[in-house]
This record gives sequence, C-alpha cells and structure tokens, in this order.
Amino acid sequence: MKTVFLGLVFVISVAYADNFTGFPRTQAIVNILVDEHGFDREEVNRWMSEGNYRQASVSNLSAPAEKTKSYTQYKPMFVTNTMIKNGRAFVSTNKELLQKAEDTYGVPISIITAIIGIETRYGSSRGRYRTFDSLGSLAVTEGRRADYFQREWIRYLLIMRDQNMDPLETKGSYAGAMGYPQFMPTSYVAYAVDHDNDGDIDIWNDVNDSIGSVANYLKENGWQRGGRIYSTVGNATESEAVKLNSFDRDRTLAELEALGWQVSHKGEPNDVVFPVRLEGESGPEYWLGYKNFWVVSRYNRSFSYTMAVVQLADAIKSSE
Repeated sequence: MKTVFLGLVFVISVAYADNFTGFPRTQAIVNILVDEHGFDREEVNRWMSEGNYRQASVSNLSAPAEKTKSYTQYKPMFVTNTMIKNGRAFVSTNKELLQKAEDTYGVPISIITAIIGIETRYGSSRGRYRTFDSLGSLAVTEGRRADYFQREWIRYLLIMRDQNMDPLETKGSYAGAMGYPQFMPTSYVAYAVDHDNDGDIDIWNDVNDSIGSVANYLKENGWQRGGRIYSTVGNATESEAVKLNSFDRDRTLAELEALGWQVSHKGEPNDVVFPVRLEGESGPEYWLGYKNFWVVSRYNRSFSYTMAVVQLADAIKSSE
C-alpha cells in the first residue's frame, strides 16, 4: 500500500508540476552543474523555476513516426514533389558550401541536403519547443533513459554557456534535438564544425556550419567516399537464412545472391549488405543496403528513415 501511495503522489506531482523544482532528480542535477561545472546556484535555480515541464516530450518519445508508421505512410511525409523542389532550391542557394562539404568529407551534396530536408524542412522548421524544457522533462521523468537525458541536459547548458546563449530561449525538437541538423547536445560536441571558418560553431542559425556538421557526422561514422549506398532487388527470397531489417553485419552480397536475391547495380561480392523489406504501395519492396546505408542509419536507427533519406537524395540529385 505504501508503494502504491508513493507512486500516486509522484504521478500527481508530475501532473501538476509547472516547473522542475519539485522533481526528486532536480536537486542532484543542480548540484552537478554547480559543484562540477562551476555554474551559479542562484542562476541554475532560476532556470529550474522558470522552466516548464512538458509531458508531451515524454509521450512523444515513445511513439516516433519512423517506428509507428509503415513505410507506405512514412515515405509521403518526406519524399514529395515539394520536398524535392525545395531540396533543389536549397542546393542552388548553398551550392558552394555544399560542394566544399562534399570535397572535404566525401559525402554527396544530395545526402547532406536530404538529411537537412527531413530533419528541418531545409531549416524552415527547426523546432518549436524550448530545448531546456524538452531535455529537462525527459531528464527528470523518462524512466530507464533519464540518466541519458540528464547528461544531455547538462551538456546543453555547457554549450549555451560556451556560446553565450540564453538556455531558456533556444528551441528545438520535443526530444531536445537542435538546429538545422537536429543534433543532440553530445552530437554537437562530437561532430559540429565551423564550416565557414568564422570562429564560431552555430547550428541554430548558420546554414554554413550546419551543412559541414551533417557531412562531418557521416564521415566520422564511417562514410566511404564514392561508395555505393543501396541497390534495388528484382527478386528476393525470405527465409530464416536472411535476417531482414537488421543492422547485424553478417551477410555479403555474394551470399545473398547465392540465396536467390537478384540485385541490380551490384557492388563487390565481398561487400557486407543489409537486406531491407519495407511495405510499399503495392506490397513488400526489397533493397540491399551497403556500408554507406548503415552510416546514414546512424543519424536515426530506423530503416524507414534511412530509406527516406536515400530516396529523397536520389530524387534531388536526378532533378539537379
């Protein structure tokens, strides 16, 4: 009975919490910011009192579109005539910086553009939620991942201090992703670059740094310059020997062909491949992803997301 009562008290406190001051985890986070990172306690407490707990961040995290929608439903969200047209315009406007990124990091212009397109509609939709609130809401309540979001929240505040930005002003996604590339704070630290060499790394407002940062992210995750991304499959055989929609790298192209997969535009026989099956408008559709397909998936570990990126990129490239 006591456990049930305490749980009920916590649920009620969450339901009625307007800020972060009443959550059990908050004080420990405040102490870390003050004792380990030198923040002013009064200022941090002010942030906690002025922040807004968002239950929607917790709810949305458990049901992202790439996990809850079939590819038939997911693809039309991103691979559309409007997205292709706007992608072409983005390339035209930023051609020099995109070419510099491709030359520097080896990642094609079309892939960089498609990711920025899917993440933020080419920068026109960078998020409407205060990043402080999104990360804080997940840090104080998000179950088994609360520790992860606590680290992201702290890292975010360190970035805001370094950038001389107000942590209560910056906006992003419901999960705390930021800027054109929609980087989480630790990804910003690891991958964001000063692409235009102006002495500042700004992914929130500077499309130049954002382009370079997306390309650097992919390069650092293993992008192979000039490497194949995926192949269409004319005929596929499903069996226990073929693990579909898995990023376990345990099959080569030669092995899949021996199992009856008819692959167009082949890579090398020893290439490790990832058999993909997604629902299309007329039924199942099959592809083989190569190493660069896997690299794109590091941005979002979803086959629907990864396929949408490469198909949007193909459409942008073919219409250049």
